[in-house]
Amino acid sequence: MSQPSLNVLTEPWIPVIRLDGSRDELGILRCLEHAHELREIRDPSPIIEFGLYRILVAFVLDALILAGQRPEDPVDLRNLIQSGRFDIELLRAYVDKCGAVFDLFDAERPFLQVPLPKAKAKALAGMFPAVPSGTNAGHWHHEHETSLELTAAESARLLTTLAPFMTAGGAGLSPSINGAPAIYALPAGESLFETVVLNLPTRKQESGNGTVAWRSMRKPGEERTHATTVEAMTWRARAVQLIPDARSDGPALVRSMKFEKGDSTRLSWIDANLAYRREADKVTPVRMREGRPLWRDAGPLLLLQQRTVGSGEEKIAFQRPDVVQTAFEVGGGQRAVPIKVYGMRTDMKMKVFEWAEACWRVPAHLGKSSRLGAIVHGEIDIAERGASALRSALKALYPREGAGNKAALGCLSSRCERAYWQHLEREFAPLMSRFAALPEDAPDQPNLIEEARKPWRDAIEKLAKQHFEFAAKDMDADSDALERQVKARTRLNNTLRKVLQ
Repeated sequence: MSQPSLNVLTEPWIPVIRLDGSRDELGILRCLEHAHELREIRDPSPIIEFGLYRILVAFVLDALILAGQRPEDPVDLRNLIQSGRFDIELLRAYVDKCGAVFDLFDAERPFLQVPLPKAKAKALAGMFPAVPSGTNAGHWHHEHETSLELTAAESARLLTTLAPFMTAGGAGLSPSINGAPAIYALPAGESLFETVVLNLPTRKQESGNGTVAWRSMRKPGEERTHATTVEAMTWRARAVQLIPDARSDGPALVRSMKFEKGDSTRLSWIDANLAYRREADKVTPVRMREGRPLWRDAGPLLLLQQRTVGSGEEKIAFQRPDVVQTAFEVGGGQRAVPIKVYGMRTDMKMKVFEWAEACWRVPAHLGKSSRLGAIVHGEIDIAERGASALRSALKALYPREGAGNKAALGCLSSRCERAYWQHLEREFAPLMSRFAALPEDAPDQPNLIEEARKPWRDAIEKLAKQHFEFAAKDMDADSDALERQVKARTRLNNTLRKVLQ
């Protein structure tokens, strides 16, 4: 029986879509050699899809650094894109420098893993939050953890999720360098080649001598105080070793793994694909929140180059991801920039509740204009205030507004607000388009701003009233209930009038 093997450089494991729409699976070298002929990476799991993009970006960045060609600004990225394709000879020279580190099941240097001879074997399901394992709740599937078995290619794809999406896991098990998983933004080009280039970080925050995971000779498990960019992009919050189940009648399958604690850090790190919120002395990435669709964070994720709201102790600053900022600086003309976002919501510890993926085409003029972007972000804030007005009015339908009963009309209110946001999302792309069509000096012309935002504010008013009436029609019809309805409706109308002025 031969030793199981998967060379991630040459054997197929990365699922891609070609420019003609056909599907394929490729190894890293073919994927990059033909990246200009590929449209995108495509995987059913958002966390795997982003993890695969990040591995390719880290691979290319490390190759450029070792070749003395690290991109330092948008001009360098623009020049790379104008070259039309990756320099395959440069990439092959990089592979030679790395050595034999790209076999998934190598005995000494397995790809993205480390040998763990003394660790106990555990179910592979512990690495995939969609499958229940140990004390993790079964949100998607209800089956025993040992039932999960993956091919070598599927297991390799799963490994790529650890650096960006690893959660805390109990005593001694730290999350990745960004802490609890956040919302990652990924500007997309017209091909996979352009997408990888657009996501090459240019921010310089190097410290220490750490290397990309597959070149590192060090076993993870330390408290780290320094990090380089390529080290952070492939951060090893766990030491993992896959255990292949070799079969004589077919390819190897993976059902179990070994793992131990990996690197932890208190290092302050700015990830090029994350948006940040700065409040007092605290800097945190923008994360998913319960009941909040991704588009509601479009301001910090897509539009806000730098924006401060509030004052004094309530002063908060937002800044969109570096790669989003760079994508608008690199892109020429007026074409829209597609920006994909990937998020996973946790309890800030080890519980995983949901993941999500979305894509918006942000008009170039809007993305480049800090003033117009800030105004559109302000319109999302107006929608938040409209939702608050709806919640308050719904609460007023209940006797004494639910005093003594915190759960009063809770399900009904949540359902109405969720529908409000779902319907309002349809108006967001048209809102961006209208503002993108305005001239640069539009913020100084109130009539132009008013005209561009009027359909959006009309939709806020219409939807808030519509979903209030949906709830009110099922209330009691006695005199007290009717009186509460009238007062609640009046409250909603008056609040919306103030909000939408």
